[in-house]
Amino acid sequence: MKAVIFAAGQGARLRPLTNTIPKPLLKVLGEPVLIRLISSLTDYGIESFVVITHYHEDTIISEISQKFPSLDITFIHQPETKGTANALLQAKNQITEDFFIAVNGDCIFSPSLIQQTVDAARRGVIALGGKLVKDTENFGIILVDNSNNPQNIIEKPEKGLIPEGYANIGIYSLSSTIINILEDMETKNTLSPRGEYEIPDAINRLLEKGQFESILIKLNNNDYWSDIGRPWSLLEANEAVLATISEVREGTVQDGAHLNGKVIIMKNAIVRSGSYIEGPVFIDENADIGPNCYIRSGTYIGKRSRIGNACEVKNSIIGENTHIAHLSYIGDSIIGPDVNFGAGTITANLRLDDKTIPVSVKAIKEDSGRRKLGLICGARVKTGIGVLFMPGVKIGNDTWIGAGTNVHEDIPAESIYYSRHDCILKRKKKDVG
Repeated sequence: MKAVIFAAGQGARLRPLTNTIPKPLLKVLGEPVLIRLISSLTDYGIESFVVITHYHEDTIISEISQKFPSLDITFIHQPETKGTANALLQAKNQITEDFFIAVNGDCIFSPSLIQQTVDAARRGVIALGGKLVKDTENFGIILVDNSNNPQNIIEKPEKGLIPEGYANIGIYSLSSTIINILEDMETKNTLSPRGEYEIPDAINRLLEKGQFESILIKLNNNDYWSDIGRPWSLLEANEAVLATISEVREGTVQDGAHLNGKVIIMKNAIVRSGSYIEGPVFIDENADIGPNCYIRSGTYIGKRSRIGNACEVKNSIIGENTHIAHLSYIGDSIIGPDVNFGAGTITANLRLDDKTIPVSVKAIKEDSGRRKLGLICGARVKTGIGVLFMPGVKIGNDTWIGAGTNVHEDIPAESIYYSRHDCILKRKKKDVG
């Protein structure tokens, strides 16, 4: 059986995290989302893959080919990102069986959702994954009959029109007859309100035919699904997966360190004396913690990263090869790879008025919905000592921030940003003589 994976998107809403990598290669617990997805699909018997690419496609092809050298994977370039229906149409010559899997390559799915979808395809049943939500205006909503069988998908209904419903989570078992529908949509230029050719429109027409049995695959209590659509989505995905994995203790825990709850310590990692770790926490290979650190629940610390003396890290993602120097606090933050924070770097994660934290997304302030959210930091950022980041700030790749600076606004990539007693100075690195 074949799976078609949509991995062409640019991830503009995820900047600066996607400035140099595509969003399907963003990592959850140190592993790219797309690699997690392919691994799960192979666990349930998928033998052949088509990956639709566009943005940074050379990076995707290289990483996936290296990770799965023996898998049957075909990469197809989508010339223009004109929607998921157009993406699926690019794969029409590869779809030779009656049923196949189609799935968004930038989402995290619990194994049971994938298993149920694959089982439906083997039985020749159309299946749509759905999560029950109350904020229906933010999703494509799957309308169902009294037996919970899908009837239609409505894209982002008006607020209050549907009090609660099943959000379309982007995993499908589909009949190959949908290819004829896709071709007809493009011939007749049947565009969505967003000006794209969309999979839900094609599925609606497929359901209308009534030719096949259809089912809704719902998230149960132990299931998880995360759409990596905003930077803080990575924190949610990190928390969801961390809650499900088993404890591993392969590294070194020195005398005087205390571990409470589920703590995963991978090989060659070290937790130094005086450190207190409150799980669930994942410490990846060759990471170095302490001495005297407090690592709080929900945290992932990447390969070869160093958390220095007397630091506190809470519910955060620390990228690989990153150094957090002594006496620093990192809370509810996403820190990219190869970052170096000077001593006493602080990420504020809570507003004084206790309201949820807004974040600039595509130049528009958007409510994260999170009461606690710290820094979103790209790769290879460096700070001097005593830098303070205000909640929800984003820092672009390769930026330097001077000692003692209070950062209260987003900073673009490749900048130098520092404060004096009387002003804030900002300039691009290339302008420095």
